[in-house]
Amino acid sequence: MKRTEIDALVRAHRGRARPVAFLHVLRQSRLDEDDQSFLRENVSELGVPDLLAWRARCEPGFTGAVLRALARIALEEPSQFEHEVLDAPRFSLHDEEWIELADLTRGKVPPRIFDRIAARRVRIEAPQEKESAALPSDDFDLAGFLESSLDEIAPTGPGLATPIDASLAPEAIVERARNAWSAEERVLLLEWAAAHGVPRKPLVEIAVAAVRAGEIDPRLRAFLAAQVGTRAAWDAHGQDVVLALLDRSAYSSLSEICALVWSAARGAPAVRGVPGRDEPQGLLSAMSAAFAAALVHIARESLVASLPARAMAALSALACLTPPPRLSRTIFDLLRAPGVAGEVLALVELNVRLVKHSSARDASFESIVAAIHCLADAGPEA
Repeated sequence: MKRTEIDALVRAHRGRARPVAFLHVLRQSRLDEDDQSFLRENVSELGVPDLLAWRARCEPGFTGAVLRALARIALEEPSQFEHEVLDAPRFSLHDEEWIELADLTRGKVPPRIFDRIAARRVRIEAPQEKESAALPSDDFDLAGFLESSLDEIAPTGPGLATPIDASLAPEAIVERARNAWSAEERVLLLEWAAAHGVPRKPLVEIAVAAVRAGEIDPRLRAFLAAQVGTRAAWDAHGQDVVLALLDRSAYSSLSEICALVWSAARGAPAVRGVPGRDEPQGLLSAMSAAFAAALVHIARESLVASLPARAMAALSALACLTPPPRLSRTIFDLLRAPGVAGEVLALVELNVRLVKHSSARDASFESIVAAIHCLADAGPEA
């Protein structure tokens, strides 16, 4: 990145360098001199994961700044260093880096820490009988876990909603859901309508309107996730869903919906031409496009309303994504929005440059999560 772009991102994050390093600089595959200079200037704010990501992007023989920062953590926080570096699975330094780290820590850290550094031991092997306690594999049913969690906290009890008369016309059920007396009744009506073949569009519109009114019930989130589980659904309704949740600053709810959708997509076999069985990459592309379109909308709306801090937060989050080329004109048009100057202009130009080199194949779930975290971090304080 250019230094002007990095400085603008720091401003968007209220002067804090660490989120810019974590969400933007270190997510690049390659670092140029401006990136390296920024990291060196703010090395004291970086944690061990940041330093390890930085080291992975350094040319061989140019990791001195990272090793000195790791040595500082070993001196100041030996337990943290042992846990996050020495005990970290799949982490390793080159022999010459371990030797340099040993020279920097000799006589300054607890003997057990130095002995492990000197021996270049990456981690202590766990006993054989504990190997089954590994982290969940990619096949872990995140959607099932979240759904069961939601069931545990969802309100229960008698009298939550009036029983639905199945003889009523679907149109009457939809209208009743639109004017429900409670969140519980609304969700039950929406679920009944979806199960009886009512088109998705009016149901999503009702759910989105409820979110905008502040009704962000766990079961409503689960219902929305079920309704936007395909590429076609994200193309048609994704931007509205994202905007509704962002307007309420419901970042955790948005993350949960995306996690449910992505987990379900990864768990289902991809079958071309079968409705509801999209290839995960196509779904990701649609999700990324919906997020990007929503963020461009927020940025433009904020600039018109003379809210540059809100616009910069949206532009910072947009830089985390890889929007499809078809949005390049929409993003380029931000250059003509009112109030585009200085640091706002730098962030718009950054996104114009990024979208020129992006591809729908580059979309990832991690970039969507990063964009949500970026919004939560950079959003103007209340």
